Amino acid sequence: ITPVPRDAAEAAMDAAACIGCGACVAACPNSAGQLFTSAKVAHLNLLPQGQSERLSRTEAMVETMEQYFGSCTNHGECQEACPKEISIDFIAMMNRDYLKSKLANRRRAGQRKAG
Repeated sequence: ITPVPRDAAEAAMDAAACIGCGACVAACPNSAGQLFTSAKVAHLNLLPQGQSERLSRTEAMVETMEQYFGSCTNHGECQEACPKEISIDFIAMMNRDYLKSKLANRRRAGQRKAG
């Protein structure tokens, strides 16, 4: 049994509340899918069991999302339209993990070239 800290469990449950209705994408002036994607990524990334694939999962989800949706410019319309009140804080967490993944990949590529 892996204990889950209360704050992490509550945040993961908040993210898991996303019902995938698309109201966030429809409300966004850029038709961005960041709120939906970040909620789906966060509910796994916040739990101890999801840590081993956290960065690779985030990178894959973000890169797939960017092929089909517009870019987030932080209008916040998505959060206002969300019937489950998903917070745009999850977008910031997703962006941070995406950057960490890309930097880790760059370091690994540099080590392969040097070695």
